[in-house]
Amino acid sequence: MPAKTITQLYDEDYLRDFLEAPYSAAKFRNALNEIMPRIYKMGYWREMVLEHTQSASDGYVSLPHNTDSIVGAVIDNNAVPSHSLWHDYRLFGTNDSDDNILSAFIDDGYASTYRDISTTAADQYQIQLKSISPETYLPNGGTINVAVRYSTAALPDGYLKETMVLNTGSATTKNSTATTINKIHQIAYNNIPAESGVQIIAVHQAPSPLTNVVLGELPAGSGVLRYRRFRIGDTSSNSSAHMLLKRRWVDAVDSSETIHVPDRAILKHALLGKLSEDNADVQRAQYHWGICKQLLETDMDSYRGSTRPRVHIAPEGASSGMSGMY
Repeated sequence: MPAKTITQLYDEDYLRDFLEAPYSAAKFRNALNEIMPRIYKMGYWREMVLEHTQSASDGYVSLPHNTDSIVGAVIDNNAVPSHSLWHDYRLFGTNDSDDNILSAFIDDGYASTYRDISTTAADQYQIQLKSISPETYLPNGGTINVAVRYSTAALPDGYLKETMVLNTGSATTKNSTATTINKIHQIAYNNIPAESGVQIIAVHQAPSPLTNVVLGELPAGSGVLRYRRFRIGDTSSNSSAHMLLKRRWVDAVDSSETIHVPDRAILKHALLGKLSEDNADVQRAQYHWGICKQLLETDMDSYRGSTRPRVHIAPEGASSGMSGMY
């Protein structure tokens, strides 16, 4: 089946029978928020990967909030490998004389912002909320709490909370009261409406040259912004990274969200597996989740067609082979 919204799936009636009665659109959406993360992590089936390009000039990339990991990537048209967390840290000795630069994507955990602001003593920023396409105005609802430090030396140590409430009517931007922000520790959001289209920007106030920084985009619902970060070595001011990323399920707060599942039967067995778990029926739950995984693998095999991996035996090198056999 093609990708469909939650509302379209619910209106078809077929999947309602696998919910615990009495069923409703809200209960169906909550059930999907429980089963879809497990389904999304079951493999690289169709529509589970997407392409993304961003600047690599700062020596790092941050993955969008709806993605989970890097499947493959190139920097400036050169394919480079990906390495695990702390790959470039030494376990013994010092790093004083080691000036090697690894040309690779190295897992760096999670960061609070999409891009980092400059944190020299003279830098000062103001937080701005900005509506982005396809939305025209900021939403009427939601609160953003930003844990910040100010450049003013007289203020106490530790982080202070900068609160911004979205009740702006037909405004396209909203600015924080503070204009001397120097560090950003965390961005928390509460009750953001679905399809809000809000971008958070750090507007550079001083010193020159003034360079604004995109801190992130607000998802719907409530939570704390976190972006998976990868360090990159040997990049220049013009470097660009093009990545193939694994999709991640983001909790749906509205029934207009899109579901990327190739077959209704997959959702059927996932819902039955959830229902069995809720009733402490371990055997049935294992059966339904096992069938769910088999259906995903079967669909992937069908979707690949002629691109499925083939064994190639070449005793005399890559350019040779056993013609007509493999």
